[in-house]
Amino acid sequence: MTMVSQFSGLLTTMKKLAVCAVLIFACISVNAETKEFDKLSKIKDVEVTHVNKDMIKLAAQAGTGIHLGETINLDDDSGEILNTINEIKVFHCEKKKAMDELKNKTLKLLKNKKWNPLIDTKSDEGQIKIYQAKEGEQNTNVVFVMQEDEAVVVVIDGTFDITKMMGMDNDGDDDNDEDEEDNDDEEQD
Repeated sequence: MTMVSQFSGLLTTMKKLAVCAVLIFACISVNAETKEFDKLSKIKDVEVTHVNKDMIKLAAQAGTGIHLGETINLDDDSGEILNTINEIKVFHCEKKKAMDELKNKTLKLLKNKKWNPLIDTKSDEGQIKIYQAKEGEQNTNVVFVMQEDEAVVVVIDGTFDITKMMGMDNDGDDDNDEDEEDNDDEEQD
């Protein structure tokens, strides 16, 4: 019996190690997606703001939300959203040459097939692109905004799912489609 119990104990230990390894590789994979954007900080005239998990946790506890200039405002009195965010990186510039380089490098990074485009709009006022990469429960969300006088790239990493905040499922379809169908049925009655 001792041989069987030793073998069983070894299998249990190996299972625990395998689960830990999978979790570590998942975290490294998502973190690597965030690190790709660190290259943007090397562009001349690009300002970088990094908010780490500790600062986000303090903001969640205080119920103040996170406000990074005029660009980023995550109001969250309950801390519910902030508790799902591990880090935020903001790349900002206002000089034309830097803006063009930031745009080109960001779009090059987002062409990788792991990025799911959620929103892509362009108007006279500017351009907005929102992308998401998902690895299990971990998400990396990228918001790219380009206007005539400034460009901003925001990278949000954690379990925060921007599709849920926007009322979309993971395929980018709007959840309000069912409501519209219900309204159409009511109009026919």
